[in-house]
Amino acid sequence: MPNPTISIVTTVYDAKDYIPRTVRSILAQSFTDFELLLVEDGSPNGCGELCDELAKTDPRIRVFHKENGGPASALNVGLDNARGDYIGFVDSDDLVDPDLYETLLNAIRENDVRIASCNADAVDEQEKPVPGAGVNINIAGRHMAMELLLDTFKTGGFYGLLCWNKLFDIRLFRDKGVHFDETMFFGDDASELHRVYDGEYVYCVPRVLYHYRRRGGQMTEVLFPPRRLDDLKMYWNWLGWFAAQPDKTEYKGYYEWAVAWYWKVFYLFWCQASEAGAMAKLKPEFLKHKKHLDSILPDILRCPHVPGAEKARAVLFCAAPGLTYTLAHARGKLHGSKTD
Repeated sequence: MPNPTISIVTTVYDAKDYIPRTVRSILAQSFTDFELLLVEDGSPNGCGELCDELAKTDPRIRVFHKENGGPASALNVGLDNARGDYIGFVDSDDLVDPDLYETLLNAIRENDVRIASCNADAVDEQEKPVPGAGVNINIAGRHMAMELLLDTFKTGGFYGLLCWNKLFDIRLFRDKGVHFDETMFFGDDASELHRVYDGEYVYCVPRVLYHYRRRGGQMTEVLFPPRRLDDLKMYWNWLGWFAAQPDKTEYKGYYEWAVAWYWKVFYLFWCQASEAGAMAKLKPEFLKHKKHLDSILPDILRCPHVPGAEKARAVLFCAAPGLTYTLAHARGKLHGSKTD
């Protein structure tokens, strides 16, 4: 049989109660020339057998079983085995609109881009809307793809950090030698997106076409899981990448925004981990990352996107992080909040 136009990759671990509904929403796509790759990542609760049963219902489903190695390793199995010209990713407990891939494929073909994306909203375990948890961006239409990361640095939004609200020309991964970082469990699907985005344009469709599920007890719902420090590794790698692009005028100013974002996230994570009572366990890992923060303190002090008060805080924090947090915590409590 000829290769499909689109490959859709869904990694499966501990999603037995959700994967049938997810698969049904994918199979209901109005654009039918696709394959669905279910990559079962050594799940202990019968997900593998369920994936095999689902594959019997539609010839477009291909199942891959592997030993548990984490989400990035499962994504790489899907990426390496995809046969389509385009690739999309759907989490195993999420839902998609019937015209998701038709809409994104048309956006790619009609706007001379190799990436298309859409907005998303959140649903709970009963598929009821979760207010205020949507993933949206204000720059609808055709833009440099790297502007999606710039939006994160400026606003803290997650739109550009996601794979599942996008459709990619698969050559962006294969020709650039991009695989997901298997050492990461947080941000595993975002850690290499700067390489995918480099030199490309994206068309942002201003519609909600993807519905991600927020489940209690998920890794992303824990107050401060240790693996969240993977985000610091990811942001540091991005910062270093922009620092190494002085000749790319289209990215002028990105490094300064990356510096401001790295400081903001580092300090926020330190406060959150302390509030969660996790600092005693995580401090050695934090201090490994703090060497990076110390090295860019001069850039923080020169950065136009870091307010003066924050520059003073950064100086104090780099010298005495525990004292800085204690002072901020005390002031925060005085003003009715936990951190300042």
